Amino acid sequence: MMHLLMAIFLLFSACSSSQTEDIDVNVPVATNVNPEKVLIVYLSRTNNTKAIAEIIHKQLGGALVALELENPYPKNYKITVDQVANEKI
Repeated sequence: MMHLLMAIFLLFSACSSSQTEDIDVNVPVATNVNPEKVLIVYLSRTNNTKAIAEIIHKQLGGALVALELENPYPKNYKITVDQVANEKI
């Protein structure tokens, strides 16, 4: 459970930062994680979150799945923010 929380935290923190080169990919991971029970799902507009998801996948194993939007976000950040504000869950 702790590894799942750590993975979620890393994915969310990746969304708030555009730099991933300072991440230490050599952090030791507990060996009691069953890769068959690990699912890493990510959504990445600028590939920052994708990079973090790949680091987690390399450390934990499991399945790596990218979410694909039905209506992809535009490249322009302001237009993206406006689109997200108008989306309904």
